[in-house]
Amino acid sequence: MQRIGLSQRVDAVPGRDERRDGLDQRWHSVCRNMGALAVPLPNGPATAAELVDGLGLHGIILTGGNDVAEAPLASNVAPVRDRLERALIELCLGRGLPLLGVCRGMQMINVALGGYLGRTDGHAGVDHMISSADNAPWPKSRRVNSYHDVCIPIEGLAPSLRCLARAENGDVEAFRHAGGRCHGIMWHPEREAPPLAEDIAFMTQALEL
Repeated sequence: MQRIGLSQRVDAVPGRDERRDGLDQRWHSVCRNMGALAVPLPNGPATAAELVDGLGLHGIILTGGNDVAEAPLASNVAPVRDRLERALIELCLGRGLPLLGVCRGMQMINVALGGYLGRTDGHAGVDHMISSADNAPWPKSRRVNSYHDVCIPIEGLAPSLRCLARAENGDVEAFRHAGGRCHGIMWHPEREAPPLAEDIAFMTQALEL
C-alpha cells in the first residue's frame, strides 16, 4: 500500500501554551478508498526531504485549515506550516512526485508558484456550482461543497498552472500544473459522506495510485 503524506493544520489551544497539529480523521478513510495509507506530517524541525524519504512517501496532499500568510486580511496563520508546505511543493515539483492541494493547500501552491489570492463572499459552508474545462475529469457542470473565504481570482493564477474549473463568479476552483503531476481543488472531498466516486477517481489519478 502506497503512503501519502498529508500536511496538518495548526491550532492554538485556549488556556494552554500549546500549538497542536491536527488532521480531519476522515482523510484516513479517503486515502483508504484510494488504496493508500494516510501519513500525517508534523509541523516541526524535520525537513521536507527527511519526511518524504524517511517515511517512504509516494505523494503529498496539502490539506485545508489556517490562512496562507499572503492571503488578504489573513488570520489564524501558521508560519511553521507555511514553511513546510513551501518546501514540500519545491521538493515534489523538483522530483516529480504527485502533489495535490485541497482548499488552503491549493492556495499555497498558487502562491508558491508566483500567483496571488483574493477574498470572496458567500463561499463558506455552502454548496455551489462550478464549470469545468473541456479537459477536466468532471462533468461540465457540477455542485461542490465550499468552506473558504479566500480565493484564487483567475487573473491571480500562477503562470505555470492551468485552470480546470471555475466558480460562477469566475474564481479558480481547480487547476493542474503544466508539468502534470501537481493538482489543486478548492472543495473538500473528505467532508462528503460518503466521499463522491468522481472525487476518489480524480484523486487516485492525480496521485498516481
